[in-house]
Amino acid sequence: MSNYADSWLKFEEGVGTRPILSGTPEEMRTAHAGLMSALKPQYPPNPVSVTVQEGAHDTFGYRVYRPSGSNDGPLLPVGIYYHPGGLVVGPSIADEYFCSAVADKNQTVIVAISYRLSPEHKAPAHIEDALKGVEWVSKNAATFGGDASKIYVVGVSAGGGLSVSVTRKILLGQTPLDPKTIKGVAAFCPVLLHPDNIPSNYKSLHRSSVDNKTNTPIVDGESLRLFIGLAGQRPDDPDYFPALDGDSHKSFPPTYLVDCEMDSLRDDVTVFEASLRAAGVSVKSDSYSGLPHCFWIVPYFPETETFMEQSYTGIQWVIDQI
Repeated sequence: MSNYADSWLKFEEGVGTRPILSGTPEEMRTAHAGLMSALKPQYPPNPVSVTVQEGAHDTFGYRVYRPSGSNDGPLLPVGIYYHPGGLVVGPSIADEYFCSAVADKNQTVIVAISYRLSPEHKAPAHIEDALKGVEWVSKNAATFGGDASKIYVVGVSAGGGLSVSVTRKILLGQTPLDPKTIKGVAAFCPVLLHPDNIPSNYKSLHRSSVDNKTNTPIVDGESLRLFIGLAGQRPDDPDYFPALDGDSHKSFPPTYLVDCEMDSLRDDVTVFEASLRAAGVSVKSDSYSGLPHCFWIVPYFPETETFMEQSYTGIQWVIDQI
């Protein structure tokens, strides 16, 4: 197995520990907030050319990130963003910066959906809110300069899983939305399979749940199972683990995928990408060697700069195919 990147090891040395989310929901939220508070001074300021509108609808909250120079121009593509956090921890400055930066660099509207969290709200609350977010955006896109015919989804970790899950449900006609509403997917380190329910046809490709089972930064196998238990997700539920439903993959729109080598979720991407490619779907992917789950929350890594640049390119690739 490869070693961790020097930048990550120096970060762990600086904070004096290997950060792994664990404990009660309150403890995990507190630990996450503390880490992000410590990193906040290292973040660049959000682009001044992006305006942010915050609000709530029904059971979810939202933040609309819009390039300010777009007010009088043509309607822009709209990316719907779902944050990470294991469906337990809420969004942070990392999400705010990412959404602002993408809106600016890619000249796109980004709508970040704050779905209900567990354990206060169990499955299927998160997917319900994620789908309500798509419905709300499709009806209201023009009011914030967005083009409802150019909607794509973006998600990270648990939010990456939601981005794939809502696309699947819409494609299958399980919602009131037109099955072709979602024109593209960008999923970063998504949760797509339950680690205890890897289908036999995927097992030769899926080694990360074993390779990175313990003592893996941010999310290891134990913490992943903890999050899944708190959310009340069933291991065999394709609504939450959409890599299980291989038959639906042939209908997916162009998809951009990102994985990290030292991540228990790495091979969720490996098997999903293989399935999409076998079905003839257009796929673009990027992988980060020696780095753990969502390493880019540390803004000063040289690898984070690379990640951001490749993210702009990957998301633009999705937009260009709409």
